Amino acid sequence: MVHETRRRIVELLRLQGGGTVEDVAKRLGLTRTAITTQLGALQADGLVARQGFRAGRRRPSVLYVLTPKADVLFPKAYDAFAAAVLEEIKQEGPGELRAVLRRIGRRWIARDLPRVSGLRGAARLERLREILTERGFLPVLERRASGYVLREHNCPLMELARQHEEVCEMVHFWLEALAGTPMVRVTCMRRGDPYSSYAIAHPPGRTRAR
Repeated sequence: MVHETRRRIVELLRLQGGGTVEDVAKRLGLTRTAITTQLGALQADGLVARQGFRAGRRRPSVLYVLTPKADVLFPKAYDAFAAAVLEEIKQEGPGELRAVLRRIGRRWIARDLPRVSGLRGAARLERLREILTERGFLPVLERRASGYVLREHNCPLMELARQHEEVCEMVHFWLEALAGTPMVRVTCMRRGDPYSSYAIAHPPGRTRAR
């Protein structure tokens, strides 16, 4: 969590569109040294950057502004808005939400499939794990005697999935396409399990026992 003083600095820079050390110190009632220290920490975190100078009575002062990365510090309502959109789609008729999410799933597949194309067996599953890591699923891939087990310890879409099981179906559809083989869902965070897991009996490229 951002230090309280840093939070106040970030809010002030957002409201003013930027500011100098002197501006911020005066508005917050703190010393220039304290503000300089906190701005340095915010710069190190990539939340604040220098953007030119502002003329002063004695000499120009450095102007500090927020970077795009700082946007994550401000409240968002994406989940609530997305949930409302999905609910409206669902009201359009039976199967409408599933059809829309399937089209979104195909977009995800088109985006990520080139990264696994040409890979087989364990190499393909490992690349899938890397993609899931980048997407925030906190995945763990384990080799078992019967094949593999893929566990997801986080679901970035959980708030939506709790209300609409079709979201889970879309994720499953996406995963199977990237894995190149059927995946059986064993546990599911949506149902209250501590993680979601999938059993993969025959990784792509592996010869099945006859």
